[in-house]
Amino acid sequence: MFGEEKISSNESEGAFGEFVEEQLDELIENVLNEGDLTSIGDRGSDVIVEMDDIEVPTFVYENEGGGKGSGKGPGRDRGGKMRFSLSFEKLMELIATTLDLPNLTKEGKGKIKEFSHEFKTFGQVGVILDKKRTFKRALRTSMGMGVYAPEKGQYDVQIMRRDKRYKLPERVEKPKYRAVVFYMGDISYSTYGERLELEKRLVNFTQNWLDYNYGPGNVEHRFFVHDMDAYEVQAEDFYSVSNMGGTQAASVFELVFQVAFNEYDTAATNFYAFYFGDGELFDDDARRILETLEESMRPLFNRVGIVEVQPGRLSLLNRQVATRFNRDPVVRLSEINDKAETIDVIQTLFGVQ
Repeated sequence: MFGEEKISSNESEGAFGEFVEEQLDELIENVLNEGDLTSIGDRGSDVIVEMDDIEVPTFVYENEGGGKGSGKGPGRDRGGKMRFSLSFEKLMELIATTLDLPNLTKEGKGKIKEFSHEFKTFGQVGVILDKKRTFKRALRTSMGMGVYAPEKGQYDVQIMRRDKRYKLPERVEKPKYRAVVFYMGDISYSTYGERLELEKRLVNFTQNWLDYNYGPGNVEHRFFVHDMDAYEVQAEDFYSVSNMGGTQAASVFELVFQVAFNEYDTAATNFYAFYFGDGELFDDDARRILETLEESMRPLFNRVGIVEVQPGRLSLLNRQVATRFNRDPVVRLSEINDKAETIDVIQTLFGVQ
């Protein structure tokens, strides 16, 4: 595109290093202030950071004939735009550091294996010379031979063949952990407008955070809704299912546990569940939810988050759950009333308790 030039984050480290850092700080600040990751692109993909109002530098150099030449830097026209890419992992790492979010603890046996080669052993033959180890051995040899004797003003270090050490690759087997995330939504209340946007922000951030910790290919995201009954829906339908009236939140907690227990290897899978609703309870809903949490979900799940979205005077879910799970490391309770609270909720759901 005319007036634009794309540079990689590596190429930007020179003269533009400080400016790029400022742009990244601004990007992170905007993400945290808005609590929104949807504007940065597809989940798991590199982020293109665009820098506006840049005056492209001009380099001046001497010619052999005595004259001067000049040329523009990466951009083509003054006032053009420059762009650089930032990896998804790096972006999430910066956000996690800023929010002081710990990496998620992966549990289970990690039955799926991931293989890589690391330089963990060293030998006298090979391709990649280990300069540090070679120098240490050569120094000892030179001292023994008397050619390295600082007290005599001799500083020669002779590298003999026997001193050379090479890095040898070793096949390393690592457990590759799997995670399943259940998103639970109450469709019995008015989920539209600001309420809908608040839920989308929280779900989007959660998806990104779990993908970052486990790797996008290792996380399965599933969506469930409830009014009087609970059932699974496609991700794109999570925010648009029409309600039939009435509500029974316990049904979705019970269904999610049954799916986790019956459809997955519980010894090798990490489970997460997050509930979003107005928190209004009727009949024996609270008792059934507490039973499901205490007897079924808490022993099995890594994290269960319950978020009341713009709760009203009849919203009792968090208050009831807090009677048994106040400041619990697994069951996390929060509420959100406007987008300014998005990051506070994320820190409650994933931060150190």
